[in-house]
Parts: sequence; C-alpha cells; structure tokens
Amino acid sequence: MIIIRGTARIIAATAGLLLVYGYIFALEGMTTRLPISSARELAGTSLWTAPWMLLFCSGLEDLTIAARKDVVLWTGIVAALVFLYYFDRYTSLSLMTKVAAPPIAVGAGVLPHFVRQIRFLFVLSSVAAGLGGAFVLYYATPTLLSRNMHFATKFIGLLIVTFCLASILAAVVAVSDVYRNVTARQHTQLS
Repeated sequence: MIIIRGTARIIAATAGLLLVYGYIFALEGMTTRLPISSARELAGTSLWTAPWMLLFCSGLEDLTIAARKDVVLWTGIVAALVFLYYFDRYTSLSLMTKVAAPPIAVGAGVLPHFVRQIRFLFVLSSVAAGLGGAFVLYYATPTLLSRNMHFATKFIGLLIVTFCLASILAAVVAVSDVYRNVTARQHTQLS
C-alpha cells in the first residue's frame, strides 16, 4: 500500500506541476504584466509551489520507507530541484525568484520528513490534492465525453486525467491508512 500511495502522490504532484507551469507559460505571452517587487514575487512563487512539493516529498518518503534506502529521498529532492529550476528558467520571473524559490519550496516540502510533529501535512496535502482532482474531474468530464469539445492537445487531456485519477487515489489511500491506524490504536487501547 505504501508503494501505491507514494507513486500516486508523485504522479499527482508531477502532473499538477506540469499543468501549473503550462498555465504560467500560456500567460507569459501576455503583453501586460503588473509590476511587483522581487520579495513579493519570491514569496508568492514559493507559496504556490510549496504545496506541490509537499505532495511530491510525501510520495518520496513513502517510496523511501518501502525501499528502506535514504538515497531514494535525496535523489527525488535533487530531481525536484532540477525540475523546478528547468521550468523557472523559461519564465519572466526575477533572477532572485528563479534562484531562491525552488530550494524554498522543496525545503518546505521535505520539512515534515525531518520534523515528525508536522507529518500530518503529508496526509493533508494528499486530501487537498484529491479534492482538487475530484473538482477538476467533475468539470473536465463533459469535455472528455463530448465529441464537439476538445482540450488544446491530447497531451493536456491526458495530463488532466492523470492528475485527477492519481490525486484521488492518493487521497483515498492516505485516508484509509489514517483510518486503519486510528482503529488499530483504539483496538489496542481497548485490549
């Protein structure tokens, strides 16, 4: 179950980030951009990316537990940083944001791995992604089933469906694990 949960979290986070960056790249062509300070841009970008990295790093932790090797976590962290740096490179963000936002977001995502008291954020990120996936699937289903409406490309449609299904699966597995742990704890207290 841990491998399924970890894989679903990683796929949901990656697909979600690809969709978000696709939206950002679509807006890059707009000729009007509101002026914003570098510090505010850095804070906004970091706060927007951190939940995705929280979901991604929770999946990495699950795969690390299943593999029993810390190298899985560290390899995933490096891959996440490379992914964010690669996509931020092609945006019109300030240089400070391009350099500082990826480590801040990944650091926020991996923080519950080191601070055990906030591990509930891993479950919370899965549930939030699952709710988001259900919401997107609800509104994307008419387009998927219609002969007249289409996504911009088939890849976008596939990415949306992948995000929806993976995030819903991650949420269901995370909630079922919490339920199983709570009932086992209650059972041992009653015994």
